[in-house]
Amino acid sequence: MTQSYGQVVVYEHRAWKGYLLPAIAPGASRITACLGESSEDVLLRLPAACHTFVFHINLTFSTRVPIGRDSLVSELQARGIVVHNARLVDISKRTVQRICAREGFTSTAAQRDGDPDEFLLVKTTYNYHGESDCKLGIEQRRMLGYESPQDMPPRQKTDYRIMRRSEVPAGVWTSPHWVVERYVTNTAHLFHRVYLAGDAIVVSRVVDSSTFKKMPEGIERESYWTRASEAHRQLTGSSDIGRVAAMSARIARAAHVEYGAFDVVSDDQGENYLIDINTTPYWGDGGQADLLAYLGAGLAEHRYGT
Repeated sequence: MTQSYGQVVVYEHRAWKGYLLPAIAPGASRITACLGESSEDVLLRLPAACHTFVFHINLTFSTRVPIGRDSLVSELQARGIVVHNARLVDISKRTVQRICAREGFTSTAAQRDGDPDEFLLVKTTYNYHGESDCKLGIEQRRMLGYESPQDMPPRQKTDYRIMRRSEVPAGVWTSPHWVVERYVTNTAHLFHRVYLAGDAIVVSRVVDSSTFKKMPEGIERESYWTRASEAHRQLTGSSDIGRVAAMSARIARAAHVEYGAFDVVSDDQGENYLIDINTTPYWGDGGQADLLAYLGAGLAEHRYGT
């Protein structure tokens, strides 16, 4: 029997066609976010049948989407509506690594002092190279609380770069727009992407020899299904897949993620590093009907919402 998602409402900004969320919740209602609107504006457009509300904002910082976001969440919860990603408003690389360190995992954040010949990774702190953030005007960035909104680099200059520590420009270390991380890779070219929806977790493992490992559409993958409520207890004494799932589940709890994807890379010693949280993962024509159905069922389970 096909699951119906007509009572799921997706509050969305630049993240619909081709994205994973509409694929796992077909038939969900869509409310397109208008930057600068109030919580009352959103409530006026809320379908009466809504029982699950998902923030799906393709921006790094979303505290003010909408203005009065906390009030919106409070009203939704007062109506008995489950809200996903209500408290997740900052997915910057800098914040992700701070959470990893706080939870006892090794952070990839690099220090300015160290071996001058060590290769480091310089990248924008914004989600997905800042593609969506860079489309905002200066006044929009200011309204949304971006630091130094007038100085954000244009999209074509935000590609990741590998360079020796001695080559990193001094201004990069103190810029609000850039982060410097250790460059982590492994000779087997393994890469993991973890999908989370409610209590459902899918760990997909691929072999990708690219310098910057990703999950290109159509790549051959091995996928493993588990539950977040079980995975977070399996940090030690489990398989590599189990450790990746456990790490992701624990960080998801700490970061208040109920829906999204995590990128995990490992080194040749087998240590895993969570390098990215994406609350609007893309899917494209990725197929995998069983995987999508599993995630959709996890999303629809009320008891895992905030």
